[in-house]
Amino acid sequence: MILLVDAGNSRIKWRLQQRGEYLSAGGVATASCHELVKSWSGIRAQAAFISSVAGDMANQAISDGLAQVLEEAGNRQHWLASAAQAHGISSHYEPATSLGVDRFVALVAARRRQAIDWVVVNVGTAMTVDMLTADGQFLGGGIVPGPALMRDALEQGTAGVHVSVLTAGIALPNDTPSAVGQGIAWALWGVVEGMTRQLSQAVGRKPCIVLSGGARGFLRPFLMSEVIEVDELVLEGLACIARDLGYDA
Repeated sequence: MILLVDAGNSRIKWRLQQRGEYLSAGGVATASCHELVKSWSGIRAQAAFISSVAGDMANQAISDGLAQVLEEAGNRQHWLASAAQAHGISSHYEPATSLGVDRFVALVAARRRQAIDWVVVNVGTAMTVDMLTADGQFLGGGIVPGPALMRDALEQGTAGVHVSVLTAGIALPNDTPSAVGQGIAWALWGVVEGMTRQLSQAVGRKPCIVLSGGARGFLRPFLMSEVIEVDELVLEGLACIARDLGYDA
């Protein structure tokens, strides 16, 4: 059994699986990372694969939790990092190691799904939009604040914009909450559309969008191109990497 861990800015998500079968899964707020030890009580795994952009405190909590999870005979913690070339991805990022590991792992997952041109979109605390060619060339991407951060910036930078619940739909925005929601959604859509056009011009083909992240539902109604939604693209990529290294994930 392999434990996969995706530690992001807001949440730490995990999945225990073997031979592609999900045995258990869960998550905690990154701010409550100390709860991982309790969440993983009773779990045993041969190895763990971790993608983390969550910082030192969360990483230490993950490591402490894994100490009780991993079998004594196979105490393996694989903390992943981005690379110039690995797992079918050739990165043109400068330097290659500065690419967020969650973005790199998501690229691996997209490529393993199908060897086509992808725009890989992950909507969470931040939104990342990355361009991947059919032959595995990562051409770069964009990073912008996610929906909640955009709303917070408006509230902090203005005197009269206060939106407690952020929603977006395709109806006409005729009040302040819907104006904020649609404005943010269209701003996010613009980044996705721009990257899609840029990749299309580079390869001469229309790419497919793969959409993931906890806030993706906010953006989905505004995407008119072909879209594949994936619940946990980073965890999927971690499983691919585990299998590359010979584990029965």
